[in-house]
Amino acid sequence: MASLLQNIRLRFGRRTDNNYMKVYRSTRTWDIYLICFFIGLTAGTVMANLWYSSFADEAGYYLGLLNRNVNLGKDERMQLFGQVVSQRVMEVWIIWLIGMTAYALPLFCTFMGLAGFSMGFVLSVITVQKGLMGLPIFFMTIMPQSLCYLPVFGILLFWGIQKERRFRIPALILLLLLTAAGSAFEAWINPFFLKFVL
Repeated sequence: MASLLQNIRLRFGRRTDNNYMKVYRSTRTWDIYLICFFIGLTAGTVMANLWYSSFADEAGYYLGLLNRNVNLGKDERMQLFGQVVSQRVMEVWIIWLIGMTAYALPLFCTFMGLAGFSMGFVLSVITVQKGLMGLPIFFMTIMPQSLCYLPVFGILLFWGIQKERRFRIPALILLLLLTAAGSAFEAWINPFFLKFVL
């Protein structure tokens, strides 16, 4: 977190050659991440639109799962929370470990491309199924848990592009707690949002 604040301070503070190169490298890396994300987003959208007939059954199954999640009981919600939190903690752990390696940049670019691909694919399939309501349904499927997940993954990606890769256990524990909060939102609060659009 301190390096993130230092980066922000360097952007708006006095410019020297040394700190300018650090900021330029970081900015260029974020640009690469965004390009990979949008390439994946475009590829997912194109694939879903070209081959929608092959995925029509899976789309109906996915929307059926969303409908089922709205009407879960208390015990089923606890099971859903357990499944979601174990999956998300594993994702955070893997991304954190990748950030500690020398191959962080190409692997993070792949991760961003796959994230964009899945987002574009799901958005296109829901839009084809639900028409104009596709976009609101998609946004309701990712809210409010994305308010916890986006900072977690953003910080992990930022750590991965730092030259000095340090073992940040207290910060990682904080990110895991934020991930658990996002999982709780996904299991209990997200179905409340979905009721408005399904």
